[in-house]
Amino acid sequence: MTLLPAPYRAQLRQAAHSRILSVAETFSRSRFGHFASTIPLIPKPLMRITAYSAPMMALLALTGCAGQNVTHSGFLPEKTYGDMTPQKGHVDDHIYVKPGLDASKYQTAVIDPVTWHPVANAPHLKPEVAARMTNAFTAEIKKNIGKIYTVVDASECGTCADAVHIRAAITNIRRSKWYYNAIPVVAGFAAGAAGGGLPPIPPPFPGGASEELIAVDGATGETLIAIATYNNGMPWNMMGQWMPYLHAKRAFRLASELLLEEFKKSGAPPLPEK
Repeated sequence: MTLLPAPYRAQLRQAAHSRILSVAETFSRSRFGHFASTIPLIPKPLMRITAYSAPMMALLALTGCAGQNVTHSGFLPEKTYGDMTPQKGHVDDHIYVKPGLDASKYQTAVIDPVTWHPVANAPHLKPEVAARMTNAFTAEIKKNIGKIYTVVDASECGTCADAVHIRAAITNIRRSKWYYNAIPVVAGFAAGAAGGGLPPIPPPFPGGASEELIAVDGATGETLIAIATYNNGMPWNMMGQWMPYLHAKRAFRLASELLLEEFKKSGAPPLPEK
């Protein structure tokens, strides 16, 4: 951003201090057109620079509200939540692995359809959207666990003595909002046209999802692995900024891969290639 004369910089700091909260609130409740109506309230000498910097500050303030986190939804047994801790390489996830687990003794996996088990602050999903998301997550789990175990229906595993039983839930989800994610791009072009510049701004509403998974012994019901994880959209995944649930589907893939990783670390060998 082009440097302003010292008097303008002082005015900008003062204006930002008094205006940024109201600007952010207006921005969060409206579309860009309504937001623009707040610009005349800013001192005229600062209108040009504030038109570009205020949206940037508001967007950055709002970005933290759009992200996912580890959840405690009640989908897992309450005791299991207390046993789960961050692990090396996954410090933002909560993971439990049965001490001494020998995952190589299992041959098959029974995988229940994923459920939508939202936490209190999760958005409302239309039934067809919830079905589409849970089906996508179920498919990812089957794809990944199918690399180490033969995936079977519950009716096919007999006593299930050599089976793991896997359940999972989507506990929170956010869709990408292209009309907000486009604003940093527009702001960058506008600042460039005005002779200034803006540093790269992360998309404020990239989407993502939170998930909880549990794998138990098919015969005894003993918990083998439990995971609470999440993932938010990444700035480099441009298609994810425009497609509503593409980043959520990426979160499903990463959660499924994390479950596979924990089984592999506990000794589950890959199935022979077909």
